[in-house]
Amino acid sequence: MKPILLSISREYGSGGKEIAQNISERLELPVFDRKLIDMTAEQCGYSTQFIQEHEERMTHSLLYDMAVAGAFSKADPVTLPQNHVFLAQSKIITDLADKNPSAVFVGRCADYILREHPSLFSVFITADMDFRVKHAIEHYDVSADKAYSIISRQDKQRRRHYNYFTGMEWGASSNYHLILNTGKLGIETVTSILIELIKNA
Repeated sequence: MKPILLSISREYGSGGKEIAQNISERLELPVFDRKLIDMTAEQCGYSTQFIQEHEERMTHSLLYDMAVAGAFSKADPVTLPQNHVFLAQSKIITDLADKNPSAVFVGRCADYILREHPSLFSVFITADMDFRVKHAIEHYDVSADKAYSIISRQDKQRRRHYNYFTGMEWGASSNYHLILNTGKLGIETVTSILIELIKNA
């Protein structure tokens, strides 16, 4: 198997997180998802709580960001504009890619950050709303009456974050090597497809 850096972007509730974990376990590859929050917090001085709550919800208002950050930051909020979080996380992702010839990155614009890396293979995971609602209820402890609104809000946040920092359109087919629909194929089938692609890369 050749070195491969797999970036998985995903709609909320489509199963992208589970697919990444399955691939990581079966191919014994490191997966970088939630742990990037802790690494970013340590790197830029924000608390983990702040990164987790605002990572994909940073407003475009710099003054507002600095005011909010002041309640959570361990450092002077004036030195921590909204772009600092993205830049810090970008450096972490780049460094991890240099240290791990093969790895799985989930979200966080990794497809854009690593776009010039020769080993990158980027995937976008999508699914119909019915599938995502059912998946969110069963796996993310989301109540049935709030599932649709939570999914819509999460997708909106991810789209704004991605579009703002990359200048590209989140989910557009031209930005990824492959788009897979778990609503049509199922999580296990999508996992198997990606594993075969990785093995034969």
